[in-house]
Amino acid sequence: MDFFNFRLFLLLASALGCCSADILKADKVKGVLGKNVKFNTTLDGSQLYITLSWNFGTENIVTATKDTEKIADAYKSRVNLNKTTGMLELGPLTAEDSGMYTLNIVTPEVKTLTGDTTLEVLEPVSEVKIASDPPTEAVETNSSVVLTCTAKGSFLKYTWLNGTTPVVADGKRLVLNDAGNILSVKDVQRWDLQGPIYCNAGNDLEEEKSAAFKMAVSYGPENVVVVQTPASPILAKGVKVTLACSSMSSPNATYQWMLNGAPMTDTTASLALEKVDEKSSGNYTCVAFNAKTKRYTASNTASFTVIEPIKEATLTRVGAATPLIAKNSSIELTCKAAAGTVASTKWTKNGVDLVVSERVVLSKLMDKLTISMVMREDAGVYRCLLKNAVNSQEGNFTIVVNYGPEKMKVDGLAAVEVTDSVELKCTAESYPAASYAWKLNDTALPTTTSTHSIPTPRFRDSGTYTCTARNSLTNLTASATHMLSVKEDGALDEGLSGGAIAGIIIGVLIALAIVIGVVMHMRKKKDIPSPY
Repeated sequence: MDFFNFRLFLLLASALGCCSADILKADKVKGVLGKNVKFNTTLDGSQLYITLSWNFGTENIVTATKDTEKIADAYKSRVNLNKTTGMLELGPLTAEDSGMYTLNIVTPEVKTLTGDTTLEVLEPVSEVKIASDPPTEAVETNSSVVLTCTAKGSFLKYTWLNGTTPVVADGKRLVLNDAGNILSVKDVQRWDLQGPIYCNAGNDLEEEKSAAFKMAVSYGPENVVVVQTPASPILAKGVKVTLACSSMSSPNATYQWMLNGAPMTDTTASLALEKVDEKSSGNYTCVAFNAKTKRYTASNTASFTVIEPIKEATLTRVGAATPLIAKNSSIELTCKAAAGTVASTKWTKNGVDLVVSERVVLSKLMDKLTISMVMREDAGVYRCLLKNAVNSQEGNFTIVVNYGPEKMKVDGLAAVEVTDSVELKCTAESYPAASYAWKLNDTALPTTTSTHSIPTPRFRDSGTYTCTARNSLTNLTASATHMLSVKEDGALDEGLSGGAIAGIIIGVLIALAIVIGVVMHMRKKKDIPSPY
């Protein structure tokens, strides 16, 4: 049967009985220009048919039986028919393919089932772009930006993304037009347009994303901070100080340094003061400037004071360095530094705080110590400690007080026998140490030490011994005497003294009383006859 006769058969079959049926899955189908589209049926392959044909309007596309398939010349290489389910695949699509498509099926009962669907050929989505006004940059809070998304395609819908997060319009600062392709950002913030921003354009069949859009939003300067190194508010003269200024700013800020409110020549972010001096003291700030936002912002204040360190503290005596004589001399000491600023002065004697009195006087400025009529106890090591906020120095001076001799005495036996040896010892408190001379009954002896020894005394050694001590520096002398009596051998052995004899008698009586007491006690206990 040729194709003409086959079509005639279909006409006759349709005349016998025809009805519409739900044999197509959709009454509308959308396809993309240049791509394929499928017309799906509700047949699952179990249904039998005599013929199956697809028509575009009145134009036949393909007719098939169980064993044959006839494709119209205009659709050859553009269609693919699944004879089991009746699904037709058409493509690549052209704009002219839009229209009504009909599926006709003649059943073994010579009934015709008909289904219609409409194909809508859509233009592909392409050339999705974002344009902005202003085009390249904005100033935070001062600018409003309008982004417009354009694209080619049919029935397009638009969505916006900030990074991966959908942009949600609030109707106030973020506003979308009805079509959704224009996004207006009022009083733009730095994070609004730095996501980056994307525009998605699409329809029911496909979607395309624009290239990333990122607008430069100028902001700042803000959080302008100065960091000082070293951070101490008090610095030693000659040290290096670095002041670093930082800020949040886009584009990067430029800087102007100020000292006590007056501009400096330095305009870099880091200010290096190699060797500070007293003139470097003051309040430092940096002012950050953004050329795009035209805003100036001042930093916190870094303040420091430069102090010259104390050098070579000395404690010296004023006047001639004559020896000090106790109760006869005075002394004046001055404490000075070779250089530096002295904030405080502290005096000590032998490691403890100096105690002032009517004789021991410190000047109002604490730089001078005066001791009137020095005493023995004024001797010692004196120190003055000079301090400021950056260092300290110490000067010391040892005061030596000469005194004596005084508190003279002679120690020794008052009486000896001719067989005994004799040693008389003379002592005196003196600084420097005294020299000694001895006399016996006003007759000078050869001894010149503090001890006079007589190995074998004779009767002629009896008498009054006089020891004289002399301090060659104070030019003072002192004397002490001692009486010595030399006796015959045994003259000093006179038996027991009265006191010793009395002690012995008392001891014997006590012992006798104890014995009697014990005996009486035993007698009462055992009835022992008394021996008396």
